[in-house]
Amino acid sequence: MEELKKILKKFCIENLKTDSDWYNWTIKDEYLPRGIEMSNDSRIQRNLSLKEQLHSKWSESDDKTKEELIEYYIVRWGGIRGNKKETLDIYKKSPSQELIKRGINGVSSWSKALVLHDCNKYAIFDARVSTSLNYLQVINNTKEKILFPVLPSQNNKIKFANRKLKEISKDWKKVGNNEFYSLYLELLFVTAKELNTNISIIEMLLFAKSTDLIK
Repeated sequence: MEELKKILKKFCIENLKTDSDWYNWTIKDEYLPRGIEMSNDSRIQRNLSLKEQLHSKWSESDDKTKEELIEYYIVRWGGIRGNKKETLDIYKKSPSQELIKRGINGVSSWSKALVLHDCNKYAIFDARVSTSLNYLQVINNTKEKILFPVLPSQNNKIKFANRKLKEISKDWKKVGNNEFYSLYLELLFVTAKELNTNISIIEMLLFAKSTDLIK
């Protein structure tokens, strides 16, 4: 774990110093919830602002509006449309710790809900983030490799990389279903503190650079 912390810090230093708009996730303004306003800043800043505004609005809203905001972030912004209604209802209504107890099951969705609960405390964990964490260890040939959950993805490059990873990770230490998210947050918080930034930036960087890392 200590080795991975150093690798992640180095990775962030090398990539965050650039002025380029490396985060390629576009916000569709026509779907924005009422009361959320977006500037014409970079995609990085727009997405950071969106998280902060959604969290602020969620914190002061009634239950119905809270559920609508979470559904927007999972379905509209996140593009995850495969959840059954009853499953989506769980993500919209459950407290933070109950969502975390679900482990790998639906983490790409429920971690988005957590961001609205508190974007300074929680971060998204999805297939691209997981792939980056795993492949940083491959690239740097860490001595004690830790396997974060290999998640399904709609991206063909990520799918191929994860098939290869299953072949080469047989001797890695597996991160438990009830441990991986807390370890992930620990990595983010330690790195963010040392670099004087926030956990959202690091999560976004892991997401954005995943296909570069697997090359």
